[in-house]
Amino acid sequence: MSAESKGPPRVVVTGMGVASPLGCEVPEFWAKVTSGVVATAPVTRFSTAGYPTDQAAEVDPAGLAEDGLDGAAALPRSVRYAHHATARALAEAGLAGTELAGAADPRRAGIVLGTVMGTRPHLEELRRQGRDLGEDRSWDTPQLLAASPARRFALHGPRQVVGAGCAAGNTALSLAADLIRSGRAEVMVAGGVDELSEAVFQLFTTLRAVAPDRARPFDRDRRGMLPSEGAAVLVLESLDHARRRGATPLAELRGWSVAAEAYHMTAPHPEGRGIRRCMEESLARAELTPQQVDYVSAHGTGTPASDGLEALCLAEYFGTRGGRPGVSSVKGMLGHAQGGASALEAVVCVQAVRTGVVPGNPTMREPDGKCADLDLIPGTHREQPVHTALSNAFGFGGNTSTVVFATS
Repeated sequence: MSAESKGPPRVVVTGMGVASPLGCEVPEFWAKVTSGVVATAPVTRFSTAGYPTDQAAEVDPAGLAEDGLDGAAALPRSVRYAHHATARALAEAGLAGTELAGAADPRRAGIVLGTVMGTRPHLEELRRQGRDLGEDRSWDTPQLLAASPARRFALHGPRQVVGAGCAAGNTALSLAADLIRSGRAEVMVAGGVDELSEAVFQLFTTLRAVAPDRARPFDRDRRGMLPSEGAAVLVLESLDHARRRGATPLAELRGWSVAAEAYHMTAPHPEGRGIRRCMEESLARAELTPQQVDYVSAHGTGTPASDGLEALCLAEYFGTRGGRPGVSSVKGMLGHAQGGASALEAVVCVQAVRTGVVPGNPTMREPDGKCADLDLIPGTHREQPVHTALSNAFGFGGNTSTVVFATS
């Protein structure tokens, strides 16, 4: 009997895949994230006439691996992104193709993906093409986000698509980890995905939350967020299962927490109750203290209200407990990828733990005075030991979620 079998299974990461505006392979993505490359640029997919900006971040479809995905060009982009990220993650985990059948029971290998828009943006694409919407209902099939990769990669275990606002990626990781810890699954593919949508442009324009040029998280003169898209997938499995098949963990998912403030449809609670609760619960589950957190991947959208509240919560939560982790938000480079955002940020955290490098805040020119108590990482990156990284994600409707990664 292994030592792990005496208690709840430990959950480790054994593979990762991305489809992002900064590249569709993890090494390229990481190199650009730690070099301060900004992906936001003029939108090519639809007209931005009448909007306060023409900037967003798009995935280059030329970087997608779509082997085995029938009719890929006609599918919603979000499905294609999910398929690519899953393929890359399973390959790194050593579970691609027939290897999964040889290393895991397919009935105990599942998939959970978080999203905001699902396949709804595909409706816009069909309209642009002048298609008959009465015949083509591919835009109305959000279950495809999980079903398509599940069929392609023989993931016959638990399967779910989670709509938890912009906290969806972390929420999916948390649900997948719960399935492993409860013993209902041994391997889970988990993450988040969304594609760029004009409807999202309209939404954030209405809320007056779109930046005119660049997103500048935590900057004194930040003006708003910029929409983005993409996907990230992590292969999670029990440490015992990974050891049995000879896999090398990239990091351990030590803690996770999901909450819903139910305070307001679009505004967080003024005291950040959900944010604080998730940080507390995730670190308690991880059996770690705030002093042990080396890096925080902040939600940091670049909007005045959200960044200010998050900065206050981080300063009070860590500062009053003796912690001072480095803090950055990659949304200044990537834009806000909605349901894919926190999943991409989970990849950032795992890479920080693996490499001892953390991304900076390259679009921040002058920190907001409200952030004086935070160790905001200036420039493109910082080299430092990272044993523990925490990632926060917040969404409309009061959805909040936090995940904690640590050396395995």
